[in-house]
Amino acid sequence: MISLFKKAAGIWAIAMIGLALSNPASAQIDGSIDSAVVTATQWAAMADAGQADRMWDQSGPAMQKNISKDGWVKYLGAVKKDLGTIGGRQWVQIVRITDPPSLPPGEYINIAFSSRFAKGMAVEKISMLQTTGQWIPVGYIITKIDAGAAAPNAAKTR
Repeated sequence: MISLFKKAAGIWAIAMIGLALSNPASAQIDGSIDSAVVTATQWAAMADAGQADRMWDQSGPAMQKNISKDGWVKYLGAVKKDLGTIGGRQWVQIVRITDPPSLPPGEYINIAFSSRFAKGMAVEKISMLQTTGQWIPVGYIITKIDAGAAAPNAAKTR
């Protein structure tokens, strides 16, 4: 399953490149951004409900070209098995990107969610493309957070 996650992460790395290169302070919160968060949250809820095929149907052509519907269903099935059921999610970062390299020109937004699952915490990242009056999902990556790796080593006392 880990190799499936790595393969899917590679596919979506192009869509998420702006998240790593952009300054989160540059994002402006406005009505359009609010609608992007609502759309991303609703789209992620489809994964929670086991509706991977519906998610793929509602994704943009950039995503559909990079992964088949069957591949998408397998990816999300593996994620759900590894993480368990969702306990809650909250967006923590929004980054707006204009005309990112290797993607069709346009306004994109990357939304990162801190998510609590039955088997641990994760970061869900959803990339969206702005079209006429709406946001279309074009990428989704889930990265499990290793709680042990995040804790600093305690200093030894003498």
